[in-house]
Amino acid sequence: MRDIIVGTAGHVDHGKTALIEAMTGYNGDETPEERKRGITIDLSFSNMRREGVNVAFIDVPGHERLVKTMASGAFGFDAALLVVAADEGIMPQTREHLAVLDLLGVRRVVVALSKSDRVDAARIVRREEEIRTLLRKAYPAMELQALVPTSIHDSGSIERLKEILFALPPRPWREARFFRYYIDRVFSPRGVGTVVTGTILSGRITSGEKLTVAELGKPVTVRRIQVHGEEREEAHTHQRAAFNLDIPHTKLRRGYLLASRGYFRGFDRIDVSVRQLGEKPPPHGSEVLFISGARQVEAKILYYADARFAALRLKEKVYTRFGDPYLLLASGRVAGGGEILIPVSEPIRKNQRPPLLEALWRRDFETAFSILLAHHRRGFGLIASQQRFAMDHDEALVVARRIEGTYVDEKALVLYPREALQEVESAIRRIYEANPNALLSPASVVLRIKWASEKLATEVMERLERNGFLRSSGGLWLRADRDPTELIESLPERLYRMLESEGLTPEAPYDLFDRLDWDRKRGSEALKALTRTGRVFRIDRNIFVTRDNLREAMARMRELMIRHGYLDIRLFKAETGMSRKYCIAYLEYLDKQEDVIRDGERRILKYGDKI
Repeated sequence: MRDIIVGTAGHVDHGKTALIEAMTGYNGDETPEERKRGITIDLSFSNMRREGVNVAFIDVPGHERLVKTMASGAFGFDAALLVVAADEGIMPQTREHLAVLDLLGVRRVVVALSKSDRVDAARIVRREEEIRTLLRKAYPAMELQALVPTSIHDSGSIERLKEILFALPPRPWREARFFRYYIDRVFSPRGVGTVVTGTILSGRITSGEKLTVAELGKPVTVRRIQVHGEEREEAHTHQRAAFNLDIPHTKLRRGYLLASRGYFRGFDRIDVSVRQLGEKPPPHGSEVLFISGARQVEAKILYYADARFAALRLKEKVYTRFGDPYLLLASGRVAGGGEILIPVSEPIRKNQRPPLLEALWRRDFETAFSILLAHHRRGFGLIASQQRFAMDHDEALVVARRIEGTYVDEKALVLYPREALQEVESAIRRIYEANPNALLSPASVVLRIKWASEKLATEVMERLERNGFLRSSGGLWLRADRDPTELIESLPERLYRMLESEGLTPEAPYDLFDRLDWDRKRGSEALKALTRTGRVFRIDRNIFVTRDNLREAMARMRELMIRHGYLDIRLFKAETGMSRKYCIAYLEYLDKQEDVIRDGERRILKYGDKI
């Protein structure tokens, strides 16, 4: 089935809804207020189907105060059906809707010259020329697919219009791995639960799958799916769909994003390109209404020196993607729009952003990556490339590989500048110069240098090996002037001496290994060897003491029980000055001794004062 999404546009009372009803048999004016006033207040939806083609209509309101609703509907259009009444011609909302469609990137337009039965042939010719001239001069990027005189009383004209709409090609799109869908309506039919409607912008969904409500950070299950009123097991990109969700409808709002988990983060500041409409664009620092998808959020606009670009400070977080179209409303009218260029937070000063915005606007991603790299001296991630650049990971890696003087970790999806490699190399050199017996792996290095990836650490250590400073042995690196066999075999004994010197309050093993500059895995192997031979005992999860130190602790505890007649944690802590953690561990180990009885929190010797 080929799916085409067509949105209506045009001045109020020019007959959009009546025309849709004539083609589909469906009247979108469903609410009492809509029927009473004879205008469409909210979005309404219908479709018609023929020979493997489904045309879905989004009928949007034409009333001037409701233009923001129209903007919400236009986000997913393949084409627009512009309705112009033959008796009135081009009117204010005609122009405003065309401007909205242009800002939102809707390029294909079919014009229905409605109510043609009310005028003569000469008037129709004049109207057609007026419309062609307006599109040619004001909106040269738009493609006029057809201009059709119509009347709901002339079935032949309705049929001609239907044929043109069925023949429309869908806008280019490609299948994406992630799902994305902005809710444009929320309701709760009796006995059904929560139902939402929207246009699937990317991905596929099957009944029973989970999605994330981005604004709530909450998973929801899609219990049932309908596509144009029909039950389906699956829905996909480019379809209008209704979902039955397992969440109270009161928790959802129009504009909320349903998406695959992990693909979108929300931000209350984004950077955009700006095309202004009207003679008085919103001034710098003024309040505007930001609309993208079906989301509407109050914002403050802050222009850069180059007024083609601006930052928007939003009162709520928005979940947008690079290249998304948006609109700005001021005093209820469309004041401008453009596309989102930086949808995520970037640590770049305001005066340094215009070159990045220019590169992103031109889709010069190689330059954009280079600019970002200059401000991320410890690397920047490509993991969020779908939101950040509207790229798959493979596409982002292709761009990253073209940038000279960098290192690309293709597994961790991080692009590092040359300075990052130099910083890691200096840090590793300092470790081995301070401790000639250090024995580390790349994983050990990453524990110390949190921003570095394991592959980056491996690259640097291999470079140091080629330079003769390090040598590798079994996945570990040691100084080139050290004997690996002797160094590795001495680990248990060196660890034992360290634990012995720690006394009754030794550090946790990983802390000891880090202090010794050892790889944690190899350190754990040395510790296990010591416990197997009985030279070291584990008295708690992270407390290992030598045999001699444990004997000393047990003797001290028995001496205290003899002197006081009992031992509990308060007494033990007061007498030794040890922390509660160590006191509890030793007392619980004491509980295992045959000559000790536990009475509540107290420990007493079974044989009185005899040891």
